[in-house]
Amino acid sequence: MTLHRIVFFISILVIMVIGYYDYRTSAQISMMLLYAVPILVSSWYCGKMEGIIVAVFAASSWLIVNLTNQPSGESATILSWNAFTRLTIFALLSYAVSLQAQLRRVLEREKLRANTDRLTGLLNKGAFRERVEEEIQRARRYNHPLSLAFIDLDNFKQVNDIQGHARGDKLLQQISETIIHTIRGIDTAGRVGGDEFAICLPETGDEQVCKAIGKLVKALDIMTSQSGWQVTASIGVITCTEICFTETYDVLLGKADKLMYAAKEKGKNAVEFETIGAGKNENRQDVQFRLPILRHPFSLILPYGKATPTFHQHLLEKKS
Repeated sequence: MTLHRIVFFISILVIMVIGYYDYRTSAQISMMLLYAVPILVSSWYCGKMEGIIVAVFAASSWLIVNLTNQPSGESATILSWNAFTRLTIFALLSYAVSLQAQLRRVLEREKLRANTDRLTGLLNKGAFRERVEEEIQRARRYNHPLSLAFIDLDNFKQVNDIQGHARGDKLLQQISETIIHTIRGIDTAGRVGGDEFAICLPETGDEQVCKAIGKLVKALDIMTSQSGWQVTASIGVITCTEICFTETYDVLLGKADKLMYAAKEKGKNAVEFETIGAGKNENRQDVQFRLPILRHPFSLILPYGKATPTFHQHLLEKKS
C-alpha cells in the first residue's frame, strides 16, 4: 500500500472519529475546524480528487449528526442547505490546497531540472559551483579540510568520432553512474564540461582523498573492463587543509584543472595530487604526489614496477 493510500484512509478514519465526537456533543460544539484538518492533509499529500472525497465524507458526517440531533422546529431543508454550504467550503478548500501542492511539486521539478545535467543526472556546472561554494564556507567556518577532484576522459573524442555521439553519450552516462555509486553521500559530483567531471569531497584530507580516488579508479577499471571502453582518465586532485581557505571556487577548480593537465602531459591515464596548507602555524607548502597509471585503463603501477592496490600506500611511501 502506497503512502498516498495510507494518508487517504487515515483521513477518512479521522473524519469518522470527528463525526462520533460531534454526535456525542449533540452538535452543540462546532467541529468545522477539526473536519478541515483531514481535508487539508489528504488534499496536500494525495491530490485534488482524494481531498474532495474526504470533503464529501466530512459534509455527510456533519449532516448525519445534525439530522440525528435535529432540534424541534428546524426543517430538514435548512440542514440540507447548511450541509451543501459546508461541502462547498470544504471542496474549495481541498481544491486550493491541492493546487498549491501541485504547484510546489512543479516548482521543485523545474528546479531539479535547472540544477541537473540532463544527460548524466549529475549537477550541472552552475549548481555544482553553488554547492562547492557552500562547502568552502562550511570548511572555512569550522576549520576543516576539503578536497576537489577534476576528471577528464582521455581519448573521448575518438569514441565520438569512430563510434558516434550516441555511444559517447552512453559512455558519459556510465561514467556518471560509476561516480555516483562510488562517492560518499556527503560528496558532490558534477559535470563541468563535455567530458569533464568534478567531485567535491568535504571533510577529506590528503590521505583520505587518496583512498577515495583509489576506490573511484578501481570502480572505473571494473566498469571499463566489463563494457569494453577503450578510454582512460586523467585526474587532478587539490586538497585544502585547515589554514588555507582564503581560496575561492574558481581558484581551487583552476588548481585541480592544472593538475589534471599535468597528468596528461606526463602520459595521460594518471592522477596528480597537490596539498596546500599542509600544517598548522607553518608556511604554506605545496606537496605533489603523482601516481602513474600504466598498461591497462585505471590500473595502478608504481614507478618501480611494483603494483599497489591503493593510493594510500603510495602516498605513505612518498611521505617517507
